[in-house]
Amino acid sequence: MKDIFIRSTLKILLSSTCLLALPTAYAGTDGERIFLQNCLVCHGEDGSGAMPGVSDLTENTQWLAIPDDQLMSSIKNGIQKPGAAVNMPPKGGNPGLTDDDIKAVITYMRNTLFK
Repeated sequence: MKDIFIRSTLKILLSSTCLLALPTAYAGTDGERIFLQNCLVCHGEDGSGAMPGVSDLTENTQWLAIPDDQLMSSIKNGIQKPGAAVNMPPKGGNPGLTDDDIKAVITYMRNTLFK
């Protein structure tokens, strides 16, 4: 009887663990997901800036005029504004971001935030 209980318990634990490991569906774009995971803390969910000194990506139309390659460089290398209370670290502080990740974020920002 004890063996049956142990085997049943192990089956339940293993099946629960497997369910937890399954990827969950994400309804948004890759760019949105990456933005929310890496940029949200400073720029806010809607890009309006979550803390003083952080650029509001929704109201500043200068972002629309910047070419993608220049935005890519700024995100990759960080943005240091003289006298700013807050500077953006390279890749938003996530060294694991790839060029494709950054391109996806730029597409998301152009289609959603820069309006």
